[in-house]
Amino acid sequence: MTFRILAILFLSSACSLSSRDKPNVLFIISDDLTATALGCYGNKLCKTPTIDRLATEGTRFTRAYCQATICGPSRASLMFGYYPHASKATGYTSGRKEVGADKDSWAQHFKKNGYHSARISKVFHMGVPTDIGPGRDGADDPASWDEAYNSPGPESKAAGFGETLQNNPGGLKKGAAGGNRFSSVEADGDHLVHSDGKTAEKAVELIHKYKDMNEPFFLAVGFVRPHVPLVAPRK
Repeated sequence: MTFRILAILFLSSACSLSSRDKPNVLFIISDDLTATALGCYGNKLCKTPTIDRLATEGTRFTRAYCQATICGPSRASLMFGYYPHASKATGYTSGRKEVGADKDSWAQHFKKNGYHSARISKVFHMGVPTDIGPGRDGADDPASWDEAYNSPGPESKAAGFGETLQNNPGGLKKGAAGGNRFSSVEADGDHLVHSDGKTAEKAVELIHKYKDMNEPFFLAVGFVRPHVPLVAPRK
């Protein structure tokens, strides 16, 4: 409830400003990232200096909870503002069909109030790379965006040392399994081989591009890590 009230207050105040005075909004969402893995929430082992710095400069929520146990309904709930049990969006869906065409997503609200709305990678549910390709955008909601970009990556098939950790005592099964199985890859090459590296680079490109526009922007950037498989450059 606190989140909704804050969001409504922010949107109401932002939309009452002139186009020149409206703040640009960068929305970053990460997949399967638990608060307990962040330094700003007390973890002593994980090193997250950039996120920790953002936390010290902004607002850190301590009672914001996931709305469902799986990805699709959690994202639909966040983007449309309905509990999964209310919208009936309980599967790997954007939630658009369930809430109806007359209901606005968070991104649409920005669009209707003078913002340029853009998406990079996974904001609504999207399996990478299986759900994206020519004419395929996962369970995205096209009505939410003026432009959208996907970030394909090799994932468990990345070149390097792959290892399946789930149901693999003694490491007998070689290579990284796909799907939702717990596996890891110490990957060859740099970060631009992978989905999140491409996503970050595209975000920087669009921010530089949008700074000269006559309208403010809402840029939603979705990272697929640390969802399994745990793929990262070897270095």
